[in-house]
Amino acid sequence: MADKENKTEKIDAPGKAHINSMHRLGRIGAVCAVLIMLGMPIFTGIYFDAMPGIVKIFTTSLGLLALFVPGAISEVIAYTPIFGSSIYLAQITGNITNLKLPVANTALQILDVEAGTEDADIVTSIAVSVSSFVTILVVFLGVLLILPLTPVLTLAPVKLASSNIVPALFGSLAMGSMSSNLGGGIRAKGRLKGMILPVILIIAVNLFVIYVLKQPILLALYQGFIMIALLPVTYFSTKFLYNQGQIKVLLPGEE
Repeated sequence: MADKENKTEKIDAPGKAHINSMHRLGRIGAVCAVLIMLGMPIFTGIYFDAMPGIVKIFTTSLGLLALFVPGAISEVIAYTPIFGSSIYLAQITGNITNLKLPVANTALQILDVEAGTEDADIVTSIAVSVSSFVTILVVFLGVLLILPLTPVLTLAPVKLASSNIVPALFGSLAMGSMSSNLGGGIRAKGRLKGMILPVILIIAVNLFVIYVLKQPILLALYQGFIMIALLPVTYFSTKFLYNQGQIKVLLPGEE
């Protein structure tokens, strides 16, 4: 038994070392990113004597903070179980919903790895890292070639394709989420039933805000709060359906 435990510890040690190093590098990278993002405008404002006052900064950014802070909190809560320790890199490089999340989900499904495991943490780390390098390369090439490619980019077919990139990404992400395969051979039958109550509530809120209050701008301003409010609704409704046998989780080999 002792030999078996020692063997298990040896097998788990590389994974734990990887996760610990990712968390350490992630915290360092996050601090550096915040310093750069805040330092550049502050340095520029001071150098050119164009620094606004604290009161003006606060009043101007208050609306943006009300929009983005709840959204950022809800993203961390919702996405961390999928990304694992690579959530740091995903948050720093951005474009999570359109790029990083589909990449991570696709990698887990292709390799049939269960989310939340050490293997999944390593897989998503590699996937997000490669995605970030590819994004940087594409942006770099885009900057170099934007003038030569301007005649092509302004063509009507290219404009039409560009306007449908985001819907296409959301469509592919939705199709992957609708599958009962959770990775690692684990399946969740009937898990889409957990979407029924949140979808009904979202539709009701949208109809109420648009047609009763007639203030559609509120949906954009408070979408982060709505996402946070729906997290416990989704959790408890899904758990209720699971307890009632409407949603079943099947482990590998179970039918």
